[in-house]
Amino acid sequence: MRIEKDRRPVTEQLVQQIRRLLVEEGMQPGDQVPPQRELAQRLGASRPTVREAVLQLEGMGIIRVEPARGTFITEAFSQPAADFSEWKFEQRFSQVEIYQLRFSLEGLTVQLAARNASHDDLARLDALNTEMRRAIVEERYREAMTHDFDLHLTIAEIAGNRAVRDILALYRPIITETQRPPVAEPERLNEAFLEHAAIIRALGRRDGVTAAVAMRHHIVQSTDRMKVPFVAS
Repeated sequence: MRIEKDRRPVTEQLVQQIRRLLVEEGMQPGDQVPPQRELAQRLGASRPTVREAVLQLEGMGIIRVEPARGTFITEAFSQPAADFSEWKFEQRFSQVEIYQLRFSLEGLTVQLAARNASHDDLARLDALNTEMRRAIVEERYREAMTHDFDLHLTIAEIAGNRAVRDILALYRPIITETQRPPVAEPERLNEAFLEHAAIIRALGRRDGVTAAVAMRHHIVQSTDRMKVPFVAS
């Protein structure tokens, strides 16, 4: 019997593992979540991956982090109708609000990245963009969107601003929800590959201004592909 390998991103798998652990422990809304170090030990995961999973759970509204007190389970955890595998961002934000956030935040971030991008960084971005295009050609759209987000998150990491990187990581479920299949015009998805390539070329020239223009153009074009009535100003 062939066992299918779980192809979901590691962090997404860990989000579900943490949720299952909390259920198995019989935890209820208001209970305190074990510290990240303990979660990492119990689940055999790295601390950075656990940290990102916790950020995603917070973004999904399942837990809340209280400074100097700890992390606690929210009422949403016990709601039977809640769908933890496909979080619906509409409950908190509109699609337009998320794209406007990205337009302002990532436009600056890519300018910062232009100062720091090394040859290895550019190769990593190229590889992610190539993997995205391959997934699009093979009609693996969910996987394509994962590579897409990872490319944007990598740019934030290159920028060196940990706050921006954490904001994007926190909002990963929300951002990817705005790009989920079914895609209205799948034949247009290759446009994203070309737009990413333009951003990467500008980073290679350390041209932050052009990189920012290319990034904002890419985000506006994404809204057009996803049929979101975006207004940038």
